[in-house]
Amino acid sequence: MKLLISWYAYTHDFIKKEGVHVDENGPTVQFYDCFYENASYDKHVLLTTAREADGDPAIEMLAAFLRRKYPKRVVEPVYVDVNDPINLLLIKNKVEAILLEYREYEIDIFFSPGTSAMQLSWYICHTSLGLKTRLLQSKAAKFTTSKKPELLEIQVETSTIPYSAVIAEQKLQRRSSNTDYLLTESLIPIYERARLVAKAEGVTCLISGESGTGKEHLARYVHQQSARATGKFVSVNCSALGDSLLESRLFGYVKGAFTDAKEDRKGYFDEADGGTLFLDEIGDISPYMQQLLLRVLQEGEIIPVGATKTRKVNVRVIAATHRDVESMCEAGTFRWDLYYRLAVVELNLMPLRQRGEKDKKALIDFFLKKARKEFTKPDLRLSQKAQEAILHYPFPGNVRELENLITNVAVFTDGEIQTTSLPSRLTRLTSQKNTSLNWAIVEKDLLERALQHYKGNQSQACKAVGYKAINTFRSKLKQYGIEP
Repeated sequence: MKLLISWYAYTHDFIKKEGVHVDENGPTVQFYDCFYENASYDKHVLLTTAREADGDPAIEMLAAFLRRKYPKRVVEPVYVDVNDPINLLLIKNKVEAILLEYREYEIDIFFSPGTSAMQLSWYICHTSLGLKTRLLQSKAAKFTTSKKPELLEIQVETSTIPYSAVIAEQKLQRRSSNTDYLLTESLIPIYERARLVAKAEGVTCLISGESGTGKEHLARYVHQQSARATGKFVSVNCSALGDSLLESRLFGYVKGAFTDAKEDRKGYFDEADGGTLFLDEIGDISPYMQQLLLRVLQEGEIIPVGATKTRKVNVRVIAATHRDVESMCEAGTFRWDLYYRLAVVELNLMPLRQRGEKDKKALIDFFLKKARKEFTKPDLRLSQKAQEAILHYPFPGNVRELENLITNVAVFTDGEIQTTSLPSRLTRLTSQKNTSLNWAIVEKDLLERALQHYKGNQSQACKAVGYKAINTFRSKLKQYGIEP
């Protein structure tokens, strides 16, 4: 199976004189005349930057011309929806997804048509995806010694370094340093999975995790790393709205649909068209809203409240919940079919208490640094006992609670933060550390005391604690950030 893929070139594939006509000397027609037959392609995937909903008369005109002139050749116009022809990341993500659809083919990429960003995206995909691709470029007859068009293969050495990962990593690092969010060591694998999810255009995603773990930030990252990054990211808290209000907010309404509907109003799906809609706390919606949302995900269409006709929308849905949706499905309070639609891929964010001491310390330092700058308090720091109290507290409110805690004590302290400045819930837990009912605190304390008793001998400490395997013991040390 062999495939030709290319953009069409509006500037060079058409003549703009007394209307618009296909140029028979343009690069695409020239390729068909001189090189197509010898290559024995199964089809030609011809790309346009337009959206399918908007249409593109030029690509349809070119495809029709090629079919008439060469009726046995298969030309397939593909609408790529690129609203910025020089946005490298956007273009690369789009063509990467298309190339991966044809991973079983031998693929010839006609490199000549397109902007420099389009050409560079072909190069990156050719060198990084590991597919059976060739980069081909044509040379017009007037530039050749033979005075006939020539076809050249661009020879490059493919690299084992995945360019897409390098670009994403650099982008991730840049955002981490420029925003109020820290990616700690335990989060990096989750965000790497999210980067891969972002490349799977159109796939819905369900993010689970307790309140305060950063579900919306992760959803924004998926959006920013996707081909939809130039579109809107619209966030909706489903638990804050009743059925009637949520339905009208999501799908919009027409004039006269209800008492206060004095004019047509678009909803969040319309607002997010071409981008991403984040449905937070999806586990809290009613059976009625579950049914409406399922139909939208299945059909890609919405019906505004009071309307009779459906309307197509191009939206990627990312949902999030703190609930155990599978258990809700088993209990009959959440639809299995909706769950399967939402959870095509799943990402899970760990609560802060499971992320280890190393993560906690990194976050404490990060929020302290932020507080020093925000409140102009360069000497702000934690005493040893205050830090221990914070490290041993389980933080049921997760990262959000930790950030609020540091901000709170920073407001009332200029220099060293003592335990007396901390909320009583933290100091009370520290004083009762050995009698705590929180398993993570008890287990961490037990490991620390065992290591201290056996003077760092892990084998003896492991036996004393009761773990059957030393690997389990070492894994626990790593989990709690305990230095042996």
